Amino acid sequence: MKSKSTRTLQILTGVFTALYFILTVMLFSFGESSFLNPIDYLSIVSLLILISCFALSWKRQKMVGIMLMVWNAGVWIYNLYLFREADSSMVGAVTSSVMVIGAFFLLEWYKTSKATVPSKPQQWKFILRVLLINYAVLYSIVVLSEVFRGDPVNYFSFPFILYPLLLLIFWGGFQLSWKREFLAGFIFLFWCAILIFANFAYSEIERLGGWVVFGLPILLQVIFYIKNHYKFRPK
Repeated sequence: MKSKSTRTLQILTGVFTALYFILTVMLFSFGESSFLNPIDYLSIVSLLILISCFALSWKRQKMVGIMLMVWNAGVWIYNLYLFREADSSMVGAVTSSVMVIGAFFLLEWYKTSKATVPSKPQQWKFILRVLLINYAVLYSIVVLSEVFRGDPVNYFSFPFILYPLLLLIFWGGFQLSWKREFLAGFIFLFWCAILIFANFAYSEIERLGGWVVFGLPILLQVIFYIKNHYKFRPK
């Protein structure tokens, strides 16, 4: 018998698939997309993947979770490398909800794949690590898009040197997160602080796209790291 949380995830997947279907039909109906353009077929492929995820969600939670997260990464790649409009970051922020749904599908699989149900701390560690891996993948996509498709800049000059600095700080937090979640939380908090400060202090970074929106889920991750450290630490 499926849990209430699994049914909720299936409903959310179905709703998002229906909305994406309506959007795809509208784009082709009003001429925004064309069957003569090979790139526009990617939206149909994306729709078929979502339909497959909804159909498989009844029995293949692990597969669906991975497919939804890969789908989200594919949307980011499409918007940053092929489409690349001013609202690319907003599109990525909206579709990232699918990534979160996929992560929780993996959590549902994790809870039932063990002989005994994992404890609450184990479940929290699992979902936070899955989300962090996704953030790392998306961050890599963003960084590479700025390097190869963005405006040519000297990343060893100020303030652009903040970009490689932010990447190093993020990588340090990622490494620490596997065994030192509490310390990793403060590393990511420092990363968020630099990102937000740079966007407001330097117009050059704001013009290139500092991706403050991308920093918001990392900030939530920080809150969970610190909160769970105090909630689940040995008494």
